[in-house]
Amino acid sequence: MTRPVLLSALLLAGIATAAAGTGAWAQSNGGGRALAPGVKVEVAPAPGSGSAPAAGKVDETALRYYARIGDGERLEAEIARLRALDPGWEPPKDLFAPQPTTPGVDETPFWNLMSAGKVAEARAAIAEQRRKSPSWQPSDKLLQELDTAESAGRIRSASDTKRWQEVVDAAAAHPEAVACNRLDNAWRLAEAYAELKQADRAFDTYRTIVSTCPKAKERRDTIFKASRYLSPDQLRELTALGATANPAKGEDYSTVRTAEAELETGRLLERLGNAKPGALTAGDLSRIQGIVRDKQDADGAIALGWYFQKQKNFAEAQSWFSQANGWVPSDKAAEGLVLAYNGLGEKAQARAAAAPWKGKSSRIDQALKAVDPPRGAGGGRSGPQGPSELDRALARQDFAECLSIIRNSIAKSGPTAALLQQRGWCLLEMKRPSEAEAAFAEAQAMAAREPAKGGQSASGTGAAGTTRTPAAAGLPQKATLAQENAYGQAVARLATGDTVGLTRDLPRANMTPAQKAEIRASLMATEANRALEDKRYNDVLRLLDARKELTPEPRNLGILRGWALYNLMRFDEAYAQFKSVDDRLSTEESREGVSITWKTIYHDW
Repeated sequence: MTRPVLLSALLLAGIATAAAGTGAWAQSNGGGRALAPGVKVEVAPAPGSGSAPAAGKVDETALRYYARIGDGERLEAEIARLRALDPGWEPPKDLFAPQPTTPGVDETPFWNLMSAGKVAEARAAIAEQRRKSPSWQPSDKLLQELDTAESAGRIRSASDTKRWQEVVDAAAAHPEAVACNRLDNAWRLAEAYAELKQADRAFDTYRTIVSTCPKAKERRDTIFKASRYLSPDQLRELTALGATANPAKGEDYSTVRTAEAELETGRLLERLGNAKPGALTAGDLSRIQGIVRDKQDADGAIALGWYFQKQKNFAEAQSWFSQANGWVPSDKAAEGLVLAYNGLGEKAQARAAAAPWKGKSSRIDQALKAVDPPRGAGGGRSGPQGPSELDRALARQDFAECLSIIRNSIAKSGPTAALLQQRGWCLLEMKRPSEAEAAFAEAQAMAAREPAKGGQSASGTGAAGTTRTPAAAGLPQKATLAQENAYGQAVARLATGDTVGLTRDLPRANMTPAQKAEIRASLMATEANRALEDKRYNDVLRLLDARKELTPEPRNLGILRGWALYNLMRFDEAYAQFKSVDDRLSTEESREGVSITWKTIYHDW
C-alpha cells in the first residue's frame, strides 16, 4: 500500500468517516472511493498531483529548485510526493549538478519569492514577465504551487483570527494546502473542526495525520496538539495508530508512545495538587511514579511528596522529597523533608535536612517551627509543646482549614494582628486577593494598637501560635509585623491588577529592601506581559533583563522572552530560548514555540 500525504477525502466528502477507518485516506491510485451511500470522491495521491501521470513523466521542477537552494526538508517531502505519484520513479542522479541554461525565462526569481512567503509579489513578478514576454507561459508546477501557497495563507489567516468555518472552506477548496508537507495547516484544520464542535471530523483529521504522515516527530507533535480537544481514550487510539500505522524506514515510532505518557503525567500531576486521599487509583499512582523516576523529575517528585504528606503517609512523602532533593537540591524539597521527618517523629533528621537552608530560606525557617515550636514569653505560660492545629493545617497546605481555624479562634478569644495577617496569607493562597488585602489592612491597624506585638520580628509566632504559610517564601526573617502586613497588601494588590497604584506607592512603602525587590520584579513581569500584548518587543526584553538582575527567570517568563525574540525576527535566538525551556520540562506552550520557530527558520509551512 502506498503512503498518501494528503488530507483530502474528508474535506471533499464533507462527512465524518469514523467507521471507514484510515482506508479512505490510504487510497492513492487515483480512483474513486465510496465513503457512504451516494457519496464518491476522487482521492488524490499527493499534493498537486491530480491524476497519476505515466512513469517518467513527473514534473521535477520543484524538486530541482529545492535541491538548488539547499532546502533539505522540502526536498525530502517532494521526493516522497513524486514517489507516491510513480512508485517506479527515482530521483535523478544529476539532481545537485548545475543545470544548463535553456532558452526562455528563468523561473528561479518567482520560486524564490514564493519560498519566502511572498506570494503576491511572485504573482506580480509573473504578470510583469508575461507583459514583457507575451509568448511565455509559467510552468504548471509553478502556478500550482502558487495556488497552494495562497490557500495555505488563507487557512493560516482564518485560523489566526478564529474564523473557523473559513479554515474548513479553504482547506476543502484546496486539499493540497493541508498535506503532510504543510502539517501546521492540517493541525489548524483539525482545530477548526474542534472549535466548530465537529468532534468526529477533528478526530478523523488527527487520526489521518498520525496514520499517514511518515515522520515520528510529526506524529508525536500531533498527539500533543490533539490533547487540547480529545479524550484520553481517543488519544490512546491515536497513539497506537501513530506508533504502528504505515511505518517509514528509519523512523523511531517509540517516541510517539512517550507522548501519551507525558500527557498522562501532566494530567496526573495537575490532579495531585488538589487530590484527596483515595482520589487517585493505585494504577494512576504507579504510572506517575514510574514516569517521574524515569525522567528524574524533581518537581514531579515534590508533588508526589505533598500528595502523601496530606494523607499523613509520612514515610512515602519522605522518600519522594528525598528523591527530589537528590536530583535537584532546593529549599522546596528540603521543606517537604523537614515536615515529613517531623511527621515520622525523627526530629534530628528534620533538623539535618533543614541545616543547609536554615537562615537562608523563610520556608525552611517556618517549617522548623513545626519541629521546635517557639516557647511563650518569659514568666508567662509556655507555648504548645507540639505543632498547633493551625501549624498542622499550614504544613498540609490546607488553606480552607486555615481560615476555619482562624475564624474559630477569633470567635473564641478575639482577633489579633498576627491572626488577621495569617488570614490574609491563606486568602491569597485561595485566590481571594481583595479579601486578603482587607485582612492585611485590618492587621496593620490592629498592630498599631498593639505596639509590643506590632514591633516583634515576623520570625516569631503571634498569639495562638500562628505562622506564615510555607508557600509565602522569600522574605528576610527580620521583617517586622508591620512590614509583613505592608508586603502582604502589595502582593494582594498585584493579584487584583493594581499595578499603577502599586508602582506609585512602592518607594514609600514600609517594607524591607528584599520585599520591595520582590514586588518590583513582579511589577516588571506584569509590564513585560503588557508590552508583549502591545507589540513593544524591545521593551519586553528590556524589562525581562532588568528583572533577571533581581531574581532568576521563571519558566513562564522564559517563554515570554522567546516570543519577544521571535517577533523581533531573531529566530535563531528564539528557537534556542524555547528549546532550553522545553528541554527542562516539555509542555504545550514550549513545544509550540519550538515548532513555530523551527518552521519559520526552515520555511516549513
